[in-house]
Amino acid sequence: MFEHLIKMGKGSVTTAHNGISATATSSAIEVNFHNAVLVSCDITGTGAWTIKLQGAITSDGTYMDLYDFNGSLMSTGSISADRMQVFAGLPEFIKVVATEDTDGATMTVKVQPITV
Repeated sequence: MFEHLIKMGKGSVTTAHNGISATATSSAIEVNFHNAVLVSCDITGTGAWTIKLQGAITSDGTYMDLYDFNGSLMSTGSISADRMQVFAGLPEFIKVVATEDTDGATMTVKVQPITV
């Protein structure tokens, strides 16, 4: 019954933000057939960023902040060092919002859909 999920493995890696130096929101990222994403945040320089996820049921829908099963915002919080984090319980489409908290660093964010 669930054999197709086991065979799927991980999705393709998408670069949501590439070396950005100011707050930005990514384009829509489709995460069909996966229920989580692995988010890789690479910071260059000294500064701090907050990465959060927004989601929508359709690609052209209204994107809203995503919250986990406990009601916590799907966010890294303010970070100043590289980080990888898993977020689970996602709709079909997400966007990655990168907010520059403290000036002085660039941010690259990559997303890989996974099944957990």
